[in-house]
Amino acid sequence: MRWPFTSATGGVGRPFVIVFPGRTGSSWLVSALDDHPAIEARGEILVRRDAREQADLIPGALAARGRIRARGFKTKMKDVADPDLLRTAIHAADAVVVHMRRPDRLRLALSRINARRLHAETGRWNRTESASHAARGGPIAFDEWHAALVACGEEVDRVDAFAASMAGEVVEVRYAEILRDPAGVLEAVQRAVGVAPRPLRSQVVKNTDEDLRTVIPDFDDLRARFADTPFATVFDVDPVRET
Repeated sequence: MRWPFTSATGGVGRPFVIVFPGRTGSSWLVSALDDHPAIEARGEILVRRDAREQADLIPGALAARGRIRARGFKTKMKDVADPDLLRTAIHAADAVVVHMRRPDRLRLALSRINARRLHAETGRWNRTESASHAARGGPIAFDEWHAALVACGEEVDRVDAFAASMAGEVVEVRYAEILRDPAGVLEAVQRAVGVAPRPLRSQVVKNTDEDLRTVIPDFDDLRARFADTPFATVFDVDPVRET
């Protein structure tokens, strides 16, 4: 996590925008932040809105109101109609950008596949404490793997490029940090958005087992099939623990 600035610890508050590729912990983070009485964290409010609608919506979505001192939302870059418009709005609001990252492209693709299966079965993209049904497993075809890896790569590249283009304050949150120290991540993000940290609880729970060999029984065969492709290096990971 990088902190290029000294964040507040009091109740002043800062607006924020969470930019993320899917399956990087954004739903977990939004659910947890919204548990804070001084934070309003919204979901993907830009989906299916054109540039004009987004231009009207974004400033109000970042403005403090009443007891809410830090307001923000999350977005994938594919849903941003005009990145320059979003960049300008972030600067105008003096907002913090929270950049969600998950360098492990193999687990990222696997989580994407499992989320689609969960959605097909339940209509939900994430498991929650109150509805923790997990999608049924089963073999994953090579073509499905390939499509997921391509889509994840494109999405990650868009988000990384936008975060790199921001001249202001960018907070980087890695998925592995969420797994290892969720309380520490939440405290750091609360400080970054300028509210007094407190224990927070997310309703979102992990959907996919961290141990790859329990969820990809043909791991070695799959790695061999991708050996001569641009995705060969995604298999150079710890199969038991995400790092």
